[in-house]
Amino acid sequence: MGIWLEIKPDHLIQLLDDGGILWEHNTVPGYPVLRHIVSPKRGAVWGIVQLDPLTLSPSLHCDPALHGCGLHGFILDGEWR
Repeated sequence: MGIWLEIKPDHLIQLLDDGGILWEHNTVPGYPVLRHIVSPKRGAVWGIVQLDPLTLSPSLHCDPALHGCGLHGFILDGEWR
């Protein structure tokens, strides 16, 4: 496993050797915990469009169907959008 990369404002991403990721983030309001670490979808892979600052493709979705909080967005130029 690799190092954790800081994504502004308050996300962390770990790029895994198999193309997957671990993603730590604050959850959406009303979710039972304030912050968690997830691997968004088993078998999903992300392409590194740019490493520094980090841009990943496709978007990240903390899927409620997989017990996620519902957060969805993009990592572009090292920032969460």
